[in-house]
Amino acid sequence: MKDLGSAVAPLDPAALAAHLPETVKAAVSLPEATTTVQLIDPRLATTAAGWLKVESSALCGTDLDLYQKGLSHPTVMGHHVIGKVVSLSPVMQWSWDVEIGDRVALEEYLPCGLPTCEACSKPDIYRFCPEADLWKGQRRVGMLGLHEGSGLHGGNAEYMELSTRTVLHKLPKDLDSNLAAWTQPFANAVDWVVNIGGATSGSRVAIIGPGYHGVAAVAAAKAVGAGEIVVLGRNSRTSRERLEIVESMGASILTNDDAATTSAVLGQHGDRSGFDVIVDTVGLGGPAIDTTEHLRKLGRLVLAGLGDTPVAEVNLKNLVRGASGIVGVRGRSPQSVTRSIELLAAGGTGLELVPSIDVGLDGVDELFRTLLDRSGPSSPHVVIRPSL
Repeated sequence: MKDLGSAVAPLDPAALAAHLPETVKAAVSLPEATTTVQLIDPRLATTAAGWLKVESSALCGTDLDLYQKGLSHPTVMGHHVIGKVVSLSPVMQWSWDVEIGDRVALEEYLPCGLPTCEACSKPDIYRFCPEADLWKGQRRVGMLGLHEGSGLHGGNAEYMELSTRTVLHKLPKDLDSNLAAWTQPFANAVDWVVNIGGATSGSRVAIIGPGYHGVAAVAAAKAVGAGEIVVLGRNSRTSRERLEIVESMGASILTNDDAATTSAVLGQHGDRSGFDVIVDTVGLGGPAIDTTEHLRKLGRLVLAGLGDTPVAEVNLKNLVRGASGIVGVRGRSPQSVTRSIELLAAGGTGLELVPSIDVGLDGVDELFRTLLDRSGPSSPHVVIRPSL
Protein backbone atom coordinates (compact mmCIF):
# COMPACT_ATOMS: atom_id res chain seq x y z
CA MET A 1 0.00 0.00 0.00
CA LYS A 2 1.31 3.45 -0.90
CA ASP A 3 1.90 6.01 1.83
CA LEU A 4 -1.12 8.29 1.99
CA GLY A 5 0.87 11.20 3.34
CA SER A 6 -1.18 14.38 3.21
CA ALA A 7 -3.48 13.03 0.50
CA VAL A 8 -6.05 11.62 2.94
CA ALA A 9 -9.44 13.19 2.34
CA PRO A 10 -12.57 12.87 4.47
CA LEU A 11 -14.38 9.60 3.77
CA ASP A 12 -18.06 9.43 2.91
CA PRO A 13 -19.10 5.94 4.09
CA ALA A 14 -22.73 6.51 3.11
CA ALA A 15 -21.82 7.27 -0.49
CA LEU A 16 -19.54 4.22 -0.67
CA ALA A 17 -22.41 1.98 0.48
CA ALA A 18 -24.95 3.52 -1.89
CA HIS A 19 -24.86 0.66 -4.40
CA LEU A 20 -24.89 -2.14 -1.82
CA PRO A 21 -28.04 -4.07 -0.86
CA GLU A 22 -30.14 -2.55 1.92
CA THR A 23 -29.17 -5.46 4.14
CA VAL A 24 -26.18 -7.82 4.05
CA LYS A 25 -26.37 -11.41 5.21
CA ALA A 26 -23.67 -12.29 7.74
CA ALA A 27 -22.76 -15.15 10.07
CA VAL A 28 -22.34 -13.51 13.47
CA SER A 29 -20.34 -15.55 15.98
CA LEU A 30 -21.27 -15.01 19.62
CA PRO A 31 -19.24 -15.18 22.87
CA GLU A 32 -20.95 -18.43 23.92
CA ALA A 33 -19.51 -20.25 20.84
CA THR A 34 -22.63 -20.21 18.70
CA THR A 35 -23.24 -18.50 15.38
CA THR A 36 -26.41 -16.92 14.06
CA VAL A 37 -27.19 -15.53 10.62
CA GLN A 38 -28.23 -11.89 10.72
CA LEU A 39 -29.15 -9.18 8.23
CA ILE A 40 -27.04 -6.07 8.71
CA ASP A 41 -27.41 -2.56 7.31
CA PRO A 42 -24.11 -1.63 5.59
CA ARG A 43 -25.01 2.06 5.88
CA LEU A 44 -24.19 1.84 9.57
CA ALA A 45 -20.52 1.93 8.54
CA THR A 46 -18.66 4.96 9.89
CA THR A 47 -15.10 4.39 8.69
CA ALA A 48 -15.47 2.38 5.47
CA ALA A 49 -13.00 3.34 2.74
CA GLY A 50 -14.45 0.79 0.34
CA TRP A 51 -16.45 -2.42 0.14
CA LEU A 52 -15.63 -5.97 -0.86
CA LYS A 53 -18.04 -8.57 -2.20
CA VAL A 54 -16.78 -11.69 -0.49
CA GLU A 55 -15.95 -14.65 -2.70
CA SER A 56 -14.48 -16.90 -0.02
CA SER A 57 -13.45 -16.92 3.61
CA ALA A 58 -11.18 -19.87 4.34
CA LEU A 59 -11.31 -21.28 7.86
CA CYS A 60 -8.07 -21.16 9.86
CA GLY A 61 -7.20 -22.87 13.13
CA THR A 62 -6.96 -19.44 14.77
CA ASP A 63 -10.67 -18.94 14.07
CA LEU A 64 -11.54 -22.14 15.88
CA ASP A 65 -9.26 -21.31 18.82
CA LEU A 66 -10.84 -17.89 19.27
CA TYR A 67 -14.34 -19.30 18.88
CA GLN A 68 -13.78 -22.09 21.40
CA LYS A 69 -12.17 -19.85 24.01
CA GLY A 70 -15.03 -17.37 23.76
CA LEU A 71 -15.15 -14.14 21.80
CA SER A 72 -15.35 -10.93 23.79
CA HIS A 73 -18.22 -9.60 21.64
CA PRO A 74 -20.46 -10.67 18.73
CA THR A 75 -18.21 -10.78 15.67
CA VAL A 76 -18.32 -11.45 11.95
CA MET A 77 -15.31 -13.75 11.82
CA GLY A 78 -13.17 -14.84 8.86
CA HIS A 79 -9.71 -13.46 8.14
CA HIS A 80 -8.50 -15.38 5.07
CA VAL A 81 -10.66 -13.40 2.69
CA ILE A 82 -10.88 -13.27 -1.11
CA GLY A 83 -13.29 -10.97 -2.90
CA LYS A 84 -14.07 -8.34 -5.50
CA VAL A 85 -13.82 -4.61 -4.84
CA VAL A 86 -17.25 -3.08 -5.44
CA SER A 87 -16.64 0.44 -4.18
CA LEU A 88 -13.74 2.51 -2.89
CA SER A 89 -12.75 6.07 -2.22
CA PRO A 90 -10.52 7.85 -4.76
CA VAL A 91 -7.70 8.13 -2.21
CA MET A 92 -7.71 4.40 -1.51
CA GLN A 93 -7.96 3.62 -5.20
CA TRP A 94 -4.61 5.39 -5.54
CA SER A 95 -3.16 3.97 -2.34
CA TRP A 96 -4.09 0.35 -3.07
CA ASP A 97 -3.54 0.68 -6.82
CA VAL A 98 -6.77 -1.18 -7.53
CA GLU A 99 -9.94 -0.48 -9.48
CA ILE A 100 -13.57 -1.31 -8.84
CA GLY A 101 -14.05 -4.86 -10.08
CA ASP A 102 -10.55 -6.03 -9.15
CA ARG A 103 -10.25 -9.31 -7.32
CA VAL A 104 -8.11 -9.15 -4.19
CA ALA A 105 -6.80 -11.15 -1.24
CA LEU A 106 -6.83 -9.47 2.17
CA GLU A 107 -4.26 -9.78 4.91
CA GLU A 108 -5.72 -9.98 8.40
CA TYR A 109 -3.64 -7.14 9.84
CA LEU A 110 -5.10 -3.68 10.33
CA PRO A 111 -1.93 -1.78 11.32
CA CYS A 112 -2.12 1.78 12.59
CA GLY A 113 0.13 3.11 9.82
CA LEU A 114 1.47 5.95 11.96
CA PRO A 115 5.01 7.15 11.23
CA THR A 116 5.73 6.98 14.96
CA CYS A 117 4.97 3.24 15.03
CA GLU A 118 8.22 1.27 14.82
CA ALA A 119 6.55 -1.64 13.01
CA CYS A 120 4.54 0.45 10.56
CA SER A 121 7.53 2.64 9.72
CA LYS A 122 9.16 -0.40 8.06
CA PRO A 123 7.36 -1.78 5.00
CA ASP A 124 7.96 -5.46 5.79
CA ILE A 125 6.92 -5.75 9.44
CA TYR A 126 3.61 -3.91 9.79
CA ARG A 127 2.20 -7.21 11.03
CA PHE A 128 4.00 -6.54 14.32
CA CYS A 129 2.11 -3.29 14.90
CA PRO A 130 0.82 -3.44 18.52
CA GLU A 131 -2.66 -2.49 17.37
CA ALA A 132 -2.75 -5.46 14.96
CA ASP A 133 -1.27 -7.89 17.47
CA LEU A 134 -3.35 -11.04 18.00
CA TRP A 135 -2.88 -10.89 21.78
CA LYS A 136 -2.87 -7.12 22.33
CA GLY A 137 -4.66 -4.60 20.11
CA GLN A 138 -6.55 -7.23 18.08
CA ARG A 139 -7.28 -4.77 15.27
CA ARG A 140 -7.57 -7.51 12.72
CA VAL A 141 -9.94 -8.68 10.01
CA GLY A 142 -12.46 -11.06 11.55
CA MET A 143 -11.89 -9.83 15.11
CA LEU A 144 -13.59 -6.42 15.24
CA GLY A 145 -16.95 -6.54 16.98
CA LEU A 146 -20.44 -6.05 15.63
CA HIS A 147 -20.63 -2.84 17.67
CA GLU A 148 -18.08 -1.06 15.45
CA GLY A 149 -19.85 0.69 12.59
CA SER A 150 -21.71 -1.83 10.48
CA GLY A 151 -19.86 -4.70 12.14
CA LEU A 152 -19.05 -6.14 8.70
CA HIS A 153 -15.33 -6.51 9.34
CA GLY A 154 -14.84 -10.20 8.55
CA GLY A 155 -15.19 -12.54 5.61
CA ASN A 156 -18.16 -14.54 6.90
CA ALA A 157 -20.60 -12.18 5.21
CA GLU A 158 -21.80 -11.30 1.72
CA TYR A 159 -19.95 -7.96 1.86
CA MET A 160 -17.32 -6.52 4.17
CA GLU A 161 -15.94 -3.11 4.92
CA LEU A 162 -12.50 -2.06 3.75
CA SER A 163 -10.78 0.54 5.89
CA THR A 164 -7.81 2.81 5.33
CA ARG A 165 -5.84 0.25 7.35
CA THR A 166 -6.70 -2.67 5.08
CA VAL A 167 -3.77 -4.48 3.46
CA LEU A 168 -4.69 -6.16 0.20
CA HIS A 169 -3.11 -7.82 -2.83
CA LYS A 170 -4.49 -7.94 -6.35
CA LEU A 171 -5.29 -11.39 -7.75
CA PRO A 172 -5.47 -12.63 -11.34
CA LYS A 173 -9.10 -12.57 -12.47
CA ASP A 174 -8.85 -16.13 -13.80
CA LEU A 175 -7.22 -17.75 -10.76
CA ASP A 176 -9.29 -20.78 -9.73
CA SER A 177 -11.46 -19.94 -6.73
CA ASN A 178 -10.34 -22.96 -4.69
CA LEU A 179 -6.69 -22.08 -5.27
CA ALA A 180 -7.28 -18.38 -4.57
CA ALA A 181 -8.61 -19.36 -1.13
CA TRP A 182 -5.14 -20.82 -0.37
CA THR A 183 -3.40 -17.46 -0.87
CA GLN A 184 -2.80 -16.57 2.79
CA PRO A 185 -1.93 -19.99 4.28
CA PHE A 186 0.29 -20.77 1.32
CA ALA A 187 2.02 -17.42 1.78
CA ASN A 188 2.62 -18.37 5.42
CA ALA A 189 4.13 -21.66 4.32
CA VAL A 190 6.37 -20.03 1.70
CA ASP A 191 7.71 -17.72 4.40
CA TRP A 192 8.16 -20.46 7.01
CA VAL A 193 9.56 -23.24 4.83
CA VAL A 194 11.54 -21.29 2.25
CA ASN A 195 12.37 -17.76 3.40
CA ILE A 196 12.93 -18.57 7.07
CA GLY A 197 13.48 -22.33 7.01
CA GLY A 198 15.85 -22.08 4.07
CA ALA A 199 14.50 -25.00 2.02
CA THR A 200 15.95 -25.15 -1.48
CA SER A 201 16.22 -27.62 -4.32
CA GLY A 202 17.18 -31.03 -2.95
CA SER A 203 16.43 -30.22 0.71
CA ARG A 204 15.01 -32.80 3.09
CA VAL A 205 11.98 -31.26 4.78
CA ALA A 206 9.97 -32.69 7.68
CA ILE A 207 6.57 -31.25 8.59
CA ILE A 208 4.85 -32.03 11.88
CA GLY A 209 1.09 -31.98 11.39
CA PRO A 210 -0.94 -32.56 8.19
CA GLY A 211 -3.41 -29.76 8.89
CA TYR A 212 -4.20 -26.53 7.06
CA HIS A 213 -0.69 -25.12 7.28
CA GLY A 214 0.97 -28.53 7.14
CA VAL A 215 -0.57 -29.17 3.73
CA ALA A 216 0.44 -25.68 2.59
CA ALA A 217 3.98 -26.37 3.83
CA VAL A 218 4.15 -29.46 1.62
CA ALA A 219 3.20 -27.29 -1.36
CA ALA A 220 5.86 -24.71 -0.44
CA ALA A 221 8.54 -27.39 -0.18
CA LYS A 222 7.46 -28.80 -3.56
CA ALA A 223 7.63 -25.33 -5.09
CA VAL A 224 11.37 -25.06 -4.42
CA GLY A 225 12.12 -28.62 -5.48
CA ALA A 226 12.73 -30.24 -2.11
CA GLY A 227 14.35 -33.64 -2.53
CA GLU A 228 12.20 -35.30 0.12
CA ILE A 229 9.19 -34.18 2.13
CA VAL A 230 8.11 -36.12 5.21
CA VAL A 231 4.86 -35.40 7.05
CA LEU A 232 4.16 -36.73 10.54
CA GLY A 233 0.58 -37.12 11.73
CA ARG A 234 -1.51 -39.01 14.23
CA ASN A 235 -3.40 -42.27 13.84
CA SER A 236 -6.85 -40.63 14.01
CA ARG A 237 -9.52 -40.57 11.31
CA THR A 238 -8.95 -36.93 10.45
CA SER A 239 -5.17 -37.14 10.50
CA ARG A 240 -5.06 -40.34 8.44
CA GLU A 241 -7.24 -38.84 5.73
CA ARG A 242 -5.10 -35.70 5.67
CA LEU A 243 -1.97 -37.82 5.43
CA GLU A 244 -3.49 -39.46 2.37
CA ILE A 245 -3.87 -36.00 0.84
CA VAL A 246 -0.23 -35.01 1.39
CA GLU A 247 0.87 -38.41 0.14
CA SER A 248 -0.99 -37.73 -3.10
CA MET A 249 0.99 -34.47 -3.27
CA GLY A 250 4.25 -36.42 -3.16
CA ALA A 251 5.12 -36.49 0.54
CA SER A 252 6.19 -39.52 2.56
CA ILE A 253 4.00 -40.05 5.59
CA LEU A 254 4.53 -41.22 9.16
CA THR A 255 2.07 -41.79 12.00
CA ASN A 256 2.74 -41.43 15.70
CA ASP A 257 0.34 -40.85 18.59
CA ASP A 258 2.95 -40.29 21.31
CA ALA A 259 4.27 -36.73 21.17
CA ALA A 260 7.20 -37.70 23.39
CA THR A 261 8.58 -40.03 20.70
CA THR A 262 8.31 -37.52 17.84
CA SER A 263 12.07 -37.12 17.53
CA ALA A 264 12.68 -40.88 17.54
CA VAL A 265 10.08 -41.48 14.83
CA LEU A 266 11.56 -38.81 12.57
CA GLY A 267 15.09 -40.11 13.21
CA GLN A 268 14.15 -43.61 12.09
CA HIS A 269 12.85 -42.44 8.72
CA GLY A 270 14.79 -42.85 5.49
CA ASP A 271 18.56 -42.70 5.41
CA ARG A 272 18.80 -40.99 8.80
CA SER A 273 21.04 -38.31 7.34
CA GLY A 274 18.90 -35.65 8.96
CA PHE A 275 16.68 -32.86 7.70
CA ASP A 276 17.51 -29.43 6.39
CA VAL A 277 14.23 -28.03 7.68
CA ILE A 278 11.75 -29.28 10.27
CA VAL A 279 8.51 -27.31 10.58
CA ASP A 280 6.25 -27.81 13.60
CA THR A 281 2.79 -26.60 12.58
CA VAL A 282 1.15 -28.12 15.67
CA GLY A 283 2.93 -26.50 18.60
CA LEU A 284 4.37 -29.59 20.29
CA GLY A 285 6.71 -27.65 22.55
CA GLY A 286 9.44 -29.82 24.06
CA PRO A 287 8.99 -32.82 21.71
CA ALA A 288 9.49 -30.48 18.74
CA ILE A 289 12.65 -29.02 20.31
CA ASP A 290 14.00 -32.57 20.67
CA THR A 291 13.93 -33.00 16.90
CA THR A 292 16.92 -30.66 16.55
CA GLU A 293 19.11 -33.75 16.97
CA HIS A 294 17.96 -34.74 13.49
CA LEU A 295 18.86 -31.50 11.76
CA ARG A 296 21.65 -31.48 9.22
CA LYS A 297 24.43 -28.93 9.52
CA LEU A 298 23.01 -25.41 9.22
CA GLY A 299 19.50 -26.86 9.54
CA ARG A 300 16.50 -25.03 10.94
CA LEU A 301 13.65 -26.00 13.24
CA VAL A 302 10.73 -23.67 12.53
CA LEU A 303 8.11 -23.32 15.25
CA ALA A 304 4.75 -22.15 13.95
CA GLY A 305 2.78 -22.56 17.16
CA LEU A 306 3.00 -22.56 20.94
CA GLY A 307 0.68 -25.40 21.88
CA ASP A 308 0.30 -26.17 25.58
CA THR A 309 4.00 -26.20 26.50
CA PRO A 310 5.53 -22.82 25.64
CA VAL A 311 8.54 -23.48 27.92
CA ALA A 312 10.95 -26.27 26.95
CA GLU A 313 14.57 -27.25 27.48
CA VAL A 314 16.97 -26.93 24.55
CA ASN A 315 19.99 -29.14 23.93
CA LEU A 316 22.50 -26.43 23.05
CA LYS A 317 25.08 -29.00 21.94
CA ASN A 318 22.84 -29.96 19.04
CA LEU A 319 22.61 -26.34 17.94
CA VAL A 320 26.27 -25.42 18.33
CA ARG A 321 27.71 -28.60 16.83
CA GLY A 322 25.37 -28.42 13.88
CA ALA A 323 25.45 -24.63 13.50
CA SER A 324 21.67 -25.05 13.37
CA GLY A 325 18.89 -22.91 14.74
CA ILE A 326 15.42 -22.71 16.17
CA VAL A 327 13.17 -19.89 15.00
CA GLY A 328 9.60 -18.91 15.77
CA VAL A 329 7.38 -17.63 12.97
CA ARG A 330 4.36 -15.40 12.94
CA GLY A 331 2.28 -14.52 9.92
CA ARG A 332 4.22 -13.78 6.77
CA SER A 333 6.02 -11.07 4.85
CA PRO A 334 4.19 -9.17 2.09
CA GLN A 335 6.71 -10.55 -0.39
CA SER A 336 5.55 -14.05 0.51
CA VAL A 337 1.97 -13.14 -0.37
CA THR A 338 3.16 -11.93 -3.77
CA ARG A 339 5.11 -15.16 -4.27
CA SER A 340 2.13 -17.23 -3.15
CA ILE A 341 -0.09 -15.61 -5.78
CA GLU A 342 2.55 -16.14 -8.50
CA LEU A 343 2.94 -19.83 -7.64
CA LEU A 344 -0.80 -20.45 -7.42
CA ALA A 345 -1.33 -18.77 -10.79
CA ALA A 346 1.45 -20.85 -12.38
CA GLY A 347 -0.18 -24.09 -11.18
CA GLY A 348 1.35 -27.35 -10.08
CA THR A 349 1.58 -26.59 -6.36
CA GLY A 350 -0.32 -29.74 -5.48
CA LEU A 351 -2.96 -27.74 -3.62
CA GLU A 352 -5.37 -28.44 -6.47
CA LEU A 353 -5.45 -32.03 -5.13
CA VAL A 354 -6.83 -30.95 -1.75
CA PRO A 355 -10.63 -31.38 -1.52
CA SER A 356 -12.46 -28.14 -0.82
CA ILE A 357 -15.29 -28.25 1.73
CA ASP A 358 -17.57 -25.36 0.78
CA VAL A 359 -20.11 -24.10 3.30
CA GLY A 360 -22.69 -21.31 3.05
CA LEU A 361 -23.37 -18.78 5.80
CA ASP A 362 -26.31 -20.84 7.08
CA GLY A 363 -23.96 -23.75 7.74
CA VAL A 364 -21.31 -21.93 9.77
CA ASP A 365 -22.74 -22.75 13.20
CA GLU A 366 -22.92 -26.48 12.48
CA LEU A 367 -19.51 -26.41 10.80
CA PHE A 368 -17.83 -24.91 13.87
CA ARG A 369 -19.62 -27.33 16.17
CA THR A 370 -18.59 -30.43 14.21
CA LEU A 371 -15.01 -29.28 13.83
CA LEU A 372 -14.72 -28.69 17.56
CA ASP A 373 -16.16 -32.10 18.46
CA ARG A 374 -14.00 -33.70 15.72
CA SER A 375 -16.96 -35.10 13.80
CA GLY A 376 -16.57 -32.61 10.94
CA PRO A 377 -14.86 -32.84 7.55
CA SER A 378 -11.33 -34.22 7.37
CA SER A 379 -10.07 -31.99 4.59
CA PRO A 380 -8.20 -29.00 6.05
CA HIS A 381 -9.43 -26.78 3.21
CA VAL A 382 -12.75 -25.55 4.60
CA VAL A 383 -14.10 -22.50 2.82
CA ILE A 384 -17.09 -20.35 3.75
CA ARG A 385 -18.72 -19.07 0.58
CA PRO A 386 -21.43 -16.44 1.21
CA SER A 387 -22.93 -16.96 -2.25
CA LEU A 388 -24.05 -20.52 -1.44
